[in-house]
Amino acid sequence: MSASSDAFTAFHVAELLRAKAQPAWEVYGERARRYELHLSGARTEMIRAPVEVEGFGLRLFRPRDEQMGVGSAASTSLSETAVLAALSEAEAVAQHSRFPARRVELPGTAGHPASVEIVDREAWEHPVEAIQRVSHALTGPLDGRPGLAPSFGSVRLTLYDTTLTNSAGLHRRFSHTIVDYEFAVQSSGDAGGAPPGEHWVNSRARRLPSDAELAREVERWATLARDMRTAQAPATGATRVILPPSVLADILPTIVGFRMSGASQLRQMAPPVGSTVGAPSVTIRDDGLLAYGLGTAPCDDEGTSQSRRTLVEAGVAQGGLQDLLHAAALGESSTGNGRRDAPLFPSWFHFTEGVGPAPTTLALAAGDGGTDAELMEACGDGIWIDQLGYAFPDPLSGAFGGEIRSAYRIRGGHRAEPLRGGTLGGIVFAPPGESSLLTSIRALGSRPEIAGALQAPAVLVEGMTVAGA
Repeated sequence: MSASSDAFTAFHVAELLRAKAQPAWEVYGERARRYELHLSGARTEMIRAPVEVEGFGLRLFRPRDEQMGVGSAASTSLSETAVLAALSEAEAVAQHSRFPARRVELPGTAGHPASVEIVDREAWEHPVEAIQRVSHALTGPLDGRPGLAPSFGSVRLTLYDTTLTNSAGLHRRFSHTIVDYEFAVQSSGDAGGAPPGEHWVNSRARRLPSDAELAREVERWATLARDMRTAQAPATGATRVILPPSVLADILPTIVGFRMSGASQLRQMAPPVGSTVGAPSVTIRDDGLLAYGLGTAPCDDEGTSQSRRTLVEAGVAQGGLQDLLHAAALGESSTGNGRRDAPLFPSWFHFTEGVGPAPTTLALAAGDGGTDAELMEACGDGIWIDQLGYAFPDPLSGAFGGEIRSAYRIRGGHRAEPLRGGTLGGIVFAPPGESSLLTSIRALGSRPEIAGALQAPAVLVEGMTVAGA
């Protein structure tokens, strides 16, 4: 897929390398154009557009003493001098680095990249007008409403041209889009003398939301901003909890993505294939072909064509996510998960990032729990968690825990009074015989949604640890 016609970053660098570098090498090229709109209240404070970054990441593979020396370098200059300087730097690094793989098979010309939907055409063709539309759709529903107003916000749109090539003859090129926005709704005025409240959201997706989608969301945020003004802290103890996709997205991709990867396997931290890691209703896949998924692409950042991979089937671990190096060390093949993405704090450009095994879009399969209302009926008494301040997912321990920023008590199967404060925590993977988030899932909703790097329904979890009043 291509939406531009003049981005050949990696191919240009490769032409300079072919006569200078010995095999094996790869080049990841990227041109990123960023458009930003910042709000102060309902007023557009600044439009910055475009900010353009073009550069490449070079990686070399050099056999060293039954292992592999790996050297990397990056540059924003495509001049011959800059390319040769990056080559020299990468060679120097490869002299001293070691990875426990004896050889690496780079993807070549065989096979065809997948055809996937990852470009928002409105964003690509009219970027400034597109971010202006989104900002108006965010602020418009609050116009003239007593006690409600936008506090701040921003819309950031990035258009990417990605190119990949290597010494095995690979040539890949595709375009894609990423949309980020943050927005805060403030509530003030009559609420029994309660102080003003604010609900703040962050969103990251492949395409722009429609005006209708944003109108529904702004209405929900306004309700949360009002309700949280009079919210009380929940009681402390083990509690039934319903987690919607937006909360799960702050937990599962980081922890599952690492613990079910080749990096974790090499450290002997991954759950063994065939071991029970979740309830029988839990099936998790890594879907590199999900339309408009955040990690969807025709191929990964090493050029391996994308596919769908089952990580957990009916609660049982099936396998891991591999890039080229970890697959070689483990005697396996790449699963198409070699990615230049920092999992916790990603940059808006990627060519400077290192390559490692990482998920694309995790997909937690839906169940027969029905709608959100039906999940609350099944819960009976518990808590609906709408937002954590930050879940602090720890990929090494598998633990997470964060402040309850907005929630509701569930009483008799129905949503009741608002809750705020205290913390919710747990562990995603636990030793055999011990409970965890995945093993404690009692019901999965029937309506999956994409939230960040996760597609999932809401889930009902038994006995989660809440520290409140």
